[in-house]
Amino acid sequence: MADQPDGIVLTRHRDLKGRSWHPWVRRALVGLVALVLLLALFGFVGQSTSTTRTETSAATLSVDAPDAVRGGLLYQARFTIVAHQDLKQATLVLNEKWVDGLTVNTIEPSPVNEASRDGKLALELGHLAAGTRYVLFVDYQVNPTTVGARTLKAELDDGEQPVASLTRKLRIWP
Repeated sequence: MADQPDGIVLTRHRDLKGRSWHPWVRRALVGLVALVLLLALFGFVGQSTSTTRTETSAATLSVDAPDAVRGGLLYQARFTIVAHQDLKQATLVLNEKWVDGLTVNTIEPSPVNEASRDGKLALELGHLAAGTRYVLFVDYQVNPTTVGARTLKAELDDGEQPVASLTRKLRIWP
């Protein structure tokens, strides 16, 4: 049998004498990861959504989206419009905070037209008859360098005439 290499102490390196507690550290770390996964599985970790809603005699406007997001996260905002009266030229106007520091991946169904209205994003939806329910999905990705709190404003117009508006908060974590 060959001699042991220099610097190797057989009782410590082969027999692990004095290191019997090391496997428990590894087991605790694996258990911690498993705990986070279990919490995520039951919905205690992650981005939950909330709904902000406003109702007028002309229409109901609601937004379902997260209140807090992290950099790099993909998320969706769902705008629901229920017309209580005919809206000849329904337009959803979003302030600049809906796109500043966020990447808009897609807007579905595509609006009839997109325009800028004094720096705000104006999405023309076309004619909405009374009783019509229209759902618009906007998929976002948070730019990794964007952090802080912001106030998001959405307004439903009939042409240039405001019909309904709402305000909500969004916090972006690093």
